[in-house]
Amino acid sequence: MLSYRHSFHAGNHADVLKHITQMLIINKLKLKEKPAIYIDTHSGAGLYDLQSAEAQKTKEYLSGVECLQVAHSQHEDIRKYQQLISEFLTQDQYPGSPLIAARTLREQDRLICMELHNTEIDNLRQNLSTTECAASLAIHHRDGYEGLLAFLPPNPARGLVLIDPSYEVSDEYQQVTNTLEKALNKWPIGIYAIWYPLLSSRAAKKAGLSENMLKKISALDCKSVLNVALHVTENDGETGMYGSGMVIINAPWQLDVELESVVPALFSQLVKADLSGKAVVEWLKQAD
Repeated sequence: MLSYRHSFHAGNHADVLKHITQMLIINKLKLKEKPAIYIDTHSGAGLYDLQSAEAQKTKEYLSGVECLQVAHSQHEDIRKYQQLISEFLTQDQYPGSPLIAARTLREQDRLICMELHNTEIDNLRQNLSTTECAASLAIHHRDGYEGLLAFLPPNPARGLVLIDPSYEVSDEYQQVTNTLEKALNKWPIGIYAIWYPLLSSRAAKKAGLSENMLKKISALDCKSVLNVALHVTENDGETGMYGSGMVIINAPWQLDVELESVVPALFSQLVKADLSGKAVVEWLKQAD
């Protein structure tokens, strides 16, 4: 798990979906003046150089954030996201979820970032030290699953947890579910957003593990589970990761409505016309 470096994938279609969803949830929390907490369990480096050898090797950002820049979207939420990251893009950089949170949270809010990778934690500290952050910030070099449970229930009592693992080992899918079950026991009112990959048969034993994880998450003792996904190509076994998604426990009111508007717009701008894919926004469990 500690060999994963997100610099190879920064700014790809998965990042775009993940970070727009993150931004929308934080903006929902900001509708009330009461303070909120944001906890990032797998923070990574926080900021990525799109001209680095890693990014240039895969060039995944070209089919992600770069597509949006070329498309000049008129969708309000996409434009807000572009405005949020524009300062970084002008310097050939892409911000990860910690920096997006830092730029979005308010003075009364709290930001907790965790990262276990020995090199990435140093990069995270450096990158967060040089960006604006109105919120109270804490950075921890520790396992995100263990750390999350240690911080719950949090103060303030309202907020968002982003769980964004690499899923390098198959056991991590079950680890996510196990951690969520324990977290919900300690903080049942929290919002939990979990990123996951959609993998084809080319991924061998990992194919279908995300789908199984969604079923297990839906069976947890929680009020609601909302799923949003982008299938950027057909699941035909030719592409290892044919899409990605975010599953959200205790989604804020009308987040589904906003996602139903923005996700199809993202799909039309990130997916080439000759490819077969789809945009998904669906309730896996709804409150009674």
